Amino acid sequence: MSHRKKAAALLSASLLTVTGIGLVTATTAQAAPGCRVDYAVTNQWPAGFGGEVTITNLGDPLSSWKVDWSYSAGQQISQLWNGSVSQTGGNVTVTSLPWNGSLATGARASFGFNASWSGSNPAPTSFRVNGTTCTGAVPTTSPTTTPPPTTPPPTTPPPTTPPPQTGDFFLSTDTQAFEAAAAASGETKTLLNKIAQTPQAYWVGDWETPAVAQQGVRDYTAAAAAAGKTGVLVVYAIPGRDCGNHSGGGVGESEYARWIDTVAAGIQGNPWVVLEPDALAQLGDCNGQGDRVGYLKYAAKALTLKGARVYIDIGHSGWLGTAEAARRLQLVGFEHAVGFALNTSNYQTTEASRAYGQTISNLTGGKTFVIDTSRNGNGSNGEWCNPRGRALGERPTRVGNGGLDALLWVKLPGESDGACNGGPAAGQWWQEIAIEMARNARW
Repeated sequence: MSHRKKAAALLSASLLTVTGIGLVTATTAQAAPGCRVDYAVTNQWPAGFGGEVTITNLGDPLSSWKVDWSYSAGQQISQLWNGSVSQTGGNVTVTSLPWNGSLATGARASFGFNASWSGSNPAPTSFRVNGTTCTGAVPTTSPTTTPPPTTPPPTTPPPTTPPPQTGDFFLSTDTQAFEAAAAASGETKTLLNKIAQTPQAYWVGDWETPAVAQQGVRDYTAAAAAAGKTGVLVVYAIPGRDCGNHSGGGVGESEYARWIDTVAAGIQGNPWVVLEPDALAQLGDCNGQGDRVGYLKYAAKALTLKGARVYIDIGHSGWLGTAEAARRLQLVGFEHAVGFALNTSNYQTTEASRAYGQTISNLTGGKTFVIDTSRNGNGSNGEWCNPRGRALGERPTRVGNGGLDALLWVKLPGESDGACNGGPAAGQWWQEIAIEMARNARW
């Protein structure tokens, strides 16, 4: 998130070359098989610029990556996110973080940066990943190597028109689940369509450049408004996100307000927003959080002023006690946010979540809440990272009583929680577990 697939597609679409202020350039390295690197200048101002680098692994699976390039005009990187950077003279090396190093064949990883320049800003002409100079050419299978198994082609062509919009919430077809279902057949297709044809949230975060993130929000919310449905956004870029775990990252402390303003400017209509999953539940748990309460206050205000209906995420019923959850929500306050969100990406039952939410609602003066039911059909087994034996939960619907505004699918079922319990990196499609959850669903 999917949001990541959307990010990659939008990034590809944004690699344009124009002249003057706001120069955007792009190059694709050309030199040897195994990898591809796309380099883009996404914004430029006097003495400075912002960039985005996307690595595509075209060789064997990687457990970590290191990308090298050289600047020829004295450019110096001052800040980088979603990677670790070192620079000596014009030579730059960026290495993966623990949560984004695993790249299957064909998978991508992206990072962004800010840098200085003077006089000219030519793009690098060559890149290396793990010592291999990249060309972008897809490698062929060696005759002595057994080719990997492939999914048989579908017996029926994938749909060319989206499914009908029903219910209150917007159904986007720009998800990994919809893509997987379109390519499947038989029982697999039927099961995957349980996910693909259920409205799910659109996640926006720092894996995209701010401009690409804004365009993604604009496209999604405009489509929802045109369909007469409510879109659901998840804003996920808080500094110190996930305390460096599987979904670690976030924008820099000095960049968050600007990032929020940029994303908020893309909002069309009146989407609902789940604001920063786990941010309040993890308050104070690690360094690098900055003024987290202040960031959330600012985000709630900026998004609301652009038309969003904001719910502040506060974890789930198996995490904080109700009094502590209410206390933390009151630190941020509800001057702009309308309520709070529960169970995002978790597995607690709807019944437990509703009871938990009603108690918090009473402690916060009757503020309403939403529950993520995307994967809670069999409840929790105590694990949070790709637990097996889970099931899709109740489909999204407005409720409007007992303090509960709606059941939503916030997490996108089938997208991995992280490289744990046999799963791929966070956000990557894992068809095995998607089918398992769909088969276990009670509908």
